[in-house]
Amino acid sequence: MKSCGERKLYTIPLPTRLVNVIKDGSAKKVLEVGCGYGRTCFFLHENCFNVVGVDVDRTQIGLAQEESRPRGVNGEIDFLLNNARNLCFPDSSFDAATMLGVLTLVSKSERPRILNEVYRILKKHGYIFVEEFARTWKNPVYAKRYRDDARVTGESGTIAVRDETGRILHFGHHFTRKEILDLLKNFHVIDFEEDIFTSYYHRNWVRGYVILAQKRTG
Repeated sequence: MKSCGERKLYTIPLPTRLVNVIKDGSAKKVLEVGCGYGRTCFFLHENCFNVVGVDVDRTQIGLAQEESRPRGVNGEIDFLLNNARNLCFPDSSFDAATMLGVLTLVSKSERPRILNEVYRILKKHGYIFVEEFARTWKNPVYAKRYRDDARVTGESGTIAVRDETGRILHFGHHFTRKEILDLLKNFHVIDFEEDIFTSYYHRNWVRGYVILAQKRTG
């Protein structure tokens, strides 16, 4: 069978911390925002969660559906083409949501809009699990790119990711602790940890945030 495209090489750790916290509780239905080819969805399914994955990239959704067949989970995970700025679900539909390296790829104005949508679709006291790239001045590669790319990207901490020819592929934002916590103002942070990630494209080391939070109500 001909593949419908190439898998993006996601490098952010899988949400094991989320699973450890909620696996034995009542939270069963999880939305993966920016699911790509389904890596996190398959992990959550293996841990007995009812999973739905959404992504704005039609090719990646096709790959996720294709990957479902050899894994024997075809039809057990819903993979939907959906922009996170306007999620296609009713209010209070999910017990938890995961977002792994999603906010880094969207504009400053879109980030709060996406988190408001995630807040909307979560049930009362629902969980959100976020992993994001952190500002990494100690890596000289990024220190130089922060200084050089700001005039191109228009935002401090946002870099231009280029291929070997210098062509810009996309922008990527690295967050300060304050930036990411401000975005999560409607959530109660349960666990906030720092880790070392590997960048998607050039495989540089970069600091990362691993955050488990719960929807505030009232």
